[in-house]
Amino acid sequence: MTDPLYELKAAIITTLRGDARVSGFVARRVYDRVPTGDQAPPSPYVSMGPFDGTEDSADCIDGLAVSLQIDVWSWGDGEAYSSAECSKIAQAVRRALHDRELALPAAALVNLRHRMTRIMQASDGITNHGALTFEATLEG
Repeated sequence: MTDPLYELKAAIITTLRGDARVSGFVARRVYDRVPTGDQAPPSPYVSMGPFDGTEDSADCIDGLAVSLQIDVWSWGDGEAYSSAECSKIAQAVRRALHDRELALPAAALVNLRHRMTRIMQASDGITNHGALTFEATLEG
């Protein structure tokens, strides 16, 4: 039995890596778990944040209400120094996913909706951080 949350996360990563607007900024640097040490990615990149699934079943339908966060990270000179690059990448992520129909191996995605985008400075004082919140409904 597959995990519908994992299926959704994998489909989102595949979609973002294949989206021309997103990949124009980050190439294929979209991660479930961000590499560290010598393998740490350069700026900018996108990573998966927290995923929460809540039971949302009805008569004869197994349902799951999902809240998920996608993070954008940017630092450096020019637009990367300000929040402009981070904001542009967040906008590309939102456009790539909002109301997008994603095929999942076993579950069915009923909807995927963008709810909020926050752009802030990370605690290091250098990195710009975008946090996009989405809600999804899964069946199956």
